[in-house]
Amino acid sequence: MHKTSLISTAVYVAAPLAAAQQCNKIQIFTAVGHGENYPGVQQSITRAVCQGLSGCGVANIQYPSTVSGDGCRAIETGIAYGRTALTDYVTKCPESKIVVMGWSQGASVVGDLLAGGGGPGKGAMAGCTQNTTPPMDPTTAPGSHIVAIAFYGNPRHNANQKFNVGTGSGIDGVMARPADNLAVLQTWGDRLQDYCAMGDVACNAGRDGGAHSSYFSNSYASIPAKWIRSKLGV
Repeated sequence: MHKTSLISTAVYVAAPLAAAQQCNKIQIFTAVGHGENYPGVQQSITRAVCQGLSGCGVANIQYPSTVSGDGCRAIETGIAYGRTALTDYVTKCPESKIVVMGWSQGASVVGDLLAGGGGPGKGAMAGCTQNTTPPMDPTTAPGSHIVAIAFYGNPRHNANQKFNVGTGSGIDGVMARPADNLAVLQTWGDRLQDYCAMGDVACNAGRDGGAHSSYFSNSYASIPAKWIRSKLGV
């Protein structure tokens, strides 16, 4: 069974379930990359975000990330789970600040959850068609509780956006968003950063597998962590 990490000023404690089980001042939801089990590589960033903070929790946006086959159905599953998890959590914990992040396929899950998804798969998802799903409204709950969003190695990366960060920012990903869908994502732009390294096989349509996982070293992880903490006001 997957596990949730609940972080306090004293310890980093593993709880028995991957869903958010208690109200925290800060609640981070992560979507892992394809082939990963939770908590995956993003834990280097979530640990840095929560370092020294009380009431900072991490939970999994669950989807079949380790199952080979139809990637479109996997993303649809993550979108549905994420929408329900965020709605239920904000209803139970209306004072919490929410952070949402995803790596690789998990970035597609989070992006499509927020901006809406759909259409034919490309790259590693070629051959399937993702059903259209509606976007989340950033001005009403649960969207209005989200204070920071981060993508790492995002297949749906679009070049030259104001929220792009990194050496690969100027090149489209393998499954870049069409203009109408990108316009919806831009409504989240004041609280979004999309990290992309040159050569990344997903966000930069490159051939460098190392670049695709470069966001989680201790030296790099501090960059998104610092930005997220600034959005949290800590």
